[in-house]
Amino acid sequence: MKNEINRLEMMIGKIMRVGVSIAIVLMVIGMGLTLLKTNGNLAQYREFTHLPAIWQGMLALQPAAWLMAGLLVLIFTPVLRVVTSIFVFAGVRDWTYVIITLCVLLILIIAIIFGFIKG
Repeated sequence: MKNEINRLEMMIGKIMRVGVSIAIVLMVIGMGLTLLKTNGNLAQYREFTHLPAIWQGMLALQPAAWLMAGLLVLIFTPVLRVVTSIFVFAGVRDWTYVIITLCVLLILIIAIIFGFIKG
């Protein structure tokens, strides 16, 4: 059990580091593109509120799309952490923590859905 918890902590640490690193790279690219595109032809952030629009904007080298992609990665990194925790707790058959973590995931999903509805 203690060995599994140590493994969980290492895995979560790695997920958080990789997620934050990817978000930073995306945002730095977005900031760099903002500096390069000084002709006033920048798309507004509200154009990139859905994944297909963000992807198309990134392919078109729109700075706001790259910044939004970085923010999305930063937002979903903790969600991935919670999902990973569920599988690890289920693997060690710690059902109390599986239920608690599922409740946390449900709260996160509800918050994300309300964010999209209100946004």
